[in-house]
Amino acid sequence: MTQDYRQVKERIRSLEVEAEHLRRQALQLLVADIRQKIREYGITQGQLFGPDLSDLVRYRHPETGQTWNGIGRPPNWIRGQDRKRFLVV
Repeated sequence: MTQDYRQVKERIRSLEVEAEHLRRQALQLLVADIRQKIREYGITQGQLFGPDLSDLVRYRHPETGQTWNGIGRPPNWIRGQDRKRFLVV
């Protein structure tokens, strides 16, 4: 049996709808399983995703207490100076 272009396009659209439905069902089961394992093993956000680099302090101004993690543009208080002086050990 030969099919014309429109019939094939309609089959494709129908299969895409069915595939998305199946993906959503599988995703629901997967998320439920992951949540259960997180509770069971007591997994923390840090263990799962690693440290948040924005929370890491590498440099601190000794007088003002301002901090910088060394990522992105340096703040004015450290720009052009020897960074070793501000390094947090």
